Amino acid sequence: MTGNKTIDSALIGLFTLATLGALGVFIYTEMVYVKPKTSDQVELNNLKKDTKKAVAPEVYKLDKLIINLNNQGSRLRFLDFEVHLVPFQSESNEIFENQKPYIKDAIIDIASNMAPDELNTVAGKVLLEERIRRRLNDFFGKSLIKEIFFSRFVVQ
Repeated sequence: MTGNKTIDSALIGLFTLATLGALGVFIYTEMVYVKPKTSDQVELNNLKKDTKKAVAPEVYKLDKLIINLNNQGSRLRFLDFEVHLVPFQSESNEIFENQKPYIKDAIIDIASNMAPDELNTVAGKVLLEERIRRRLNDFFGKSLIKEIFFSRFVVQ
């Protein structure tokens, strides 16, 4: 220890108190405290309450779009698809409805500059989704669009 009898006695006293306190908490939790019984009805009500809070926002569906694609060959190629915008909040659907012409124009601009062979790949579809999401979120000035789904996607 320190060599000073007063400091040593104080330290021994503090360690003894800490040990007795830890021992008291252990005895209380193991022998005295009784956990309340869970009720199935109460747990069901809590689950229902939590589920109401975690409702997914309503998806905004755009009309079917047919877009001429950028093709180097003599054959005309086009993309026929339907777009679903998944917002972070359901209130964003009103903003989407008011800006519907710009949203369609942005999608047409982005898709028409992509090659048909590029759109036929999974990576091309992911790239198209990312470009659309980035352009629209930049236009709105904040992140409104969480995800974009294509319910119909045909390249001809």
